[in-house]
Amino acid sequence: MLPKIAAATLALCALSANTFAADLPSRKGTPAAPPVLSACTESEGIPTDAFGFTTGSDVADVGSFGPSLTYGGGFGTRSGRSNAHGAQLQGSYGLFPCFEIGPYLLGGYTNASAGGISADSRSYGAGVEMKYRLFGRDLNGIGLTVVLDPSVNRTDPDGAGRFTTFNTGIRLFADKTLVPGKLYAALNLSQDMTWTGPDPYGRSSTFTASGSLAWQVVDGIYLSGEVRHLRRYNDLGFGKEAGYATFAGPGVYWQATKQLALSAAYNVQVAGKAKGEPGNLDLTNFSQHLVKVKAAYSF
Repeated sequence: MLPKIAAATLALCALSANTFAADLPSRKGTPAAPPVLSACTESEGIPTDAFGFTTGSDVADVGSFGPSLTYGGGFGTRSGRSNAHGAQLQGSYGLFPCFEIGPYLLGGYTNASAGGISADSRSYGAGVEMKYRLFGRDLNGIGLTVVLDPSVNRTDPDGAGRFTTFNTGIRLFADKTLVPGKLYAALNLSQDMTWTGPDPYGRSSTFTASGSLAWQVVDGIYLSGEVRHLRRYNDLGFGKEAGYATFAGPGVYWQATKQLALSAAYNVQVAGKAKGEPGNLDLTNFSQHLVKVKAAYSF
């Protein structure tokens, strides 16, 4: 009899315990809130230099800093010789969300001659590139960044007086993921307005439209192909056309380490026309061959 009473008592206690436990509030944690998406947060980043001369839309994260050194070369002219070499040392900093500021220093040397007369020149200058991200790929399907890029350059040509050039670039950088982890596209539009002195300043401008595809061959290595169309004007708008040129060429990008990235691009002029000049290329306003090599480091 006692075993039966003990068993019944245990069963009753167990039932009471289950009922009490069911009445207790749940101790499970509340579900984590989904991450807040913004124009400057992406599930997949695209290196801005993966597209050759064309640039991607991503900007630096808040508080991050990265220096870069870029070499640019231009070779080939209509008559005589013109080999231009330039270097840009830049530091880019994420100042606040979606905004990157990048002051830079410029230096250049041109080895040129026309009609057997030397036309060498040296230049130096400075500028600041300011980028603001308007759209993000996760939110809008495309990334879109607006850029303001003012600079000043001092040129010292052989046999002539020094002069100063002021330039203001207004640009739009857009990109899109076509195949996640593999294929990406970028489109750039820019207008560079230039004042060349001394006073009275000459005025000119260059409009550029470019498109590029970048393919990630293996993790951290991208191959690209791009087409760029440039038009030169003898005013700040689009009224007095001086010539135009279309360039095409390949590029390569290598994320060598987590911090260090190396990239290179080559463009050749495939079509063009200078106003009042013969031939199917514009070698008066533009070079025939363009080269870009860049090393970037991020902290």
